[in-house]
This record gives sequence, structure tokens and C-alpha cells, in this order.
Amino acid sequence: MKNPGGTVREFLNGFLQNLHKRVYLRIVIAIAIIVLMSNLDALVDAVIHPDLEYFDKEHLVVGAVTAVVTIVLFGILSIYVANLRRALKEIKTLEGLLPICSACHKIRSTDDQWHVLEKYITERTEATFTHGLCPDCAKKLYPEMYVQTHAK
Repeated sequence: MKNPGGTVREFLNGFLQNLHKRVYLRIVIAIAIIVLMSNLDALVDAVIHPDLEYFDKEHLVVGAVTAVVTIVLFGILSIYVANLRRALKEIKTLEGLLPICSACHKIRSTDDQWHVLEKYITERTEATFTHGLCPDCAKKLYPEMYVQTHAK
């Protein structure tokens, strides 16, 4: 038997994925929310105080202020989502194959620039590097020190 919560979650995930691709649908939804928010005071008063006019001066002022605040919040949200998309795109760059030089281990970026491995990864991730020598390289680069430390 299928989990009923899972189907709702799947529906919402599918809807949001689809919404991500359709700019016009996002614009229509944003306008609908702005109109609803700007009329919320008048709608509540229509239920609670039916004797008040719908296009009362107070309703128009409160509706205009609410619409402006909602538009500003949608603008901030849009900027935030754009930054998240840009970050996700950069993360996906690191998921694929990295063209790396066999000799010096520099990485080629999408603009055909070669970058030092540590710098490339540090600029694009939260990773930091520490350096040391593996036993094979220590033996090859410093054979006299390697023998002395491992002879004891």
C-alpha cells in the first residue's frame, strides 16, 4: 500500500519542478497572490462587517500598502532564488568530470583557463586543504630522512 503522505509529497515535488520551468505560470501565481493580499482586509471586513463598503478608503490604502509590501517580498525572494540557482549550477560543475593536467594537476575551467587544483576547489566549495606527504612521495623526495625515521 502506498503512503498517502508520499503521494502528496510527490505531487508537490512534481508541481514545483514544473513551476520552476514555467515563467508565465510563476508570474500568474505571483499576481494572484498580490491581488489576494491587497484585498485581504476588504475580504475580511466583508465577512465580519458586511455593512462597510468594499471599496472603502481605508480598504484601498491598506490594500495598496499590502500590495507594495508583497511585491517587495516577491522581489527579494526572486533574487534569493536566482542566487540559489547560480550556486546550484556551480555545485553541479564540480559533480562532473574535471579536466586536469596529468603533469601539474591544474584544472581547466569552462572558460579554458587553467587553475591550481587547491585554488579551484577552495573557490567553489567549502573545502580547505592541508598539505603533507604520503609515504611513497616522502621516500622518493627525502630518502635519507625517510630511512632514519622508519628505521627506529
